Amino acid sequence: MMPPKKQQNFSVPPAGNHVARLYEIIHLGTVPTSWEGQEKMTDKVRLTFELCNERKEFKEGEGEKPYSLSREFTYSFGQKASLRAFIDGMTGTKMADDEHPDLEGLLGDACLLNVVHSSKGDQTYANIQGASPLPKGMEAPAIVNQVRALDVGTMDLGDIEQLPEFIQKKMKSSEEYARRVQNDGNPLDIPFN
Repeated sequence: MMPPKKQQNFSVPPAGNHVARLYEIIHLGTVPTSWEGQEKMTDKVRLTFELCNERKEFKEGEGEKPYSLSREFTYSFGQKASLRAFIDGMTGTKMADDEHPDLEGLLGDACLLNVVHSSKGDQTYANIQGASPLPKGMEAPAIVNQVRALDVGTMDLGDIEQLPEFIQKKMKSSEEYARRVQNDGNPLDIPFN
């Protein structure tokens, strides 16, 4: 006898282009990753956007809030880096070869996000495929979520405990977190940008 199918317990926004604002950047640190069967340590950053015009009441009584979508990148601005291409697309400008943009300076910025759906089993997921500037004349609604940049190397270790469990787990697996624990929790002398 087959077990009953799990019900999809979360809602995904529709696929397509969405007006969005970047509201959160999390430097997860240098974490274990797997690429083509090879295990290695990779510096990762997570960008989170709110979809300004796609709203839902996620918890009864709290009113409608915008959907949020995130995407993780290797924290690199090399010529072939995905993060570099994404930021170029989001801003509509091409970075100079030696440029390292101020990610925190992008917080609150509006763009169009291209959202695509993928399926795994009976679950449907919304994924950020790319970004582009808003078309001329288009305005984005005001940002709803708190704008913040978090860095495993500098944030209070107690604040890490307040983050969603899956983010805590990634941060705690990082080289930066391990160094901080060895250093009595003191911030590392490393800049986020």
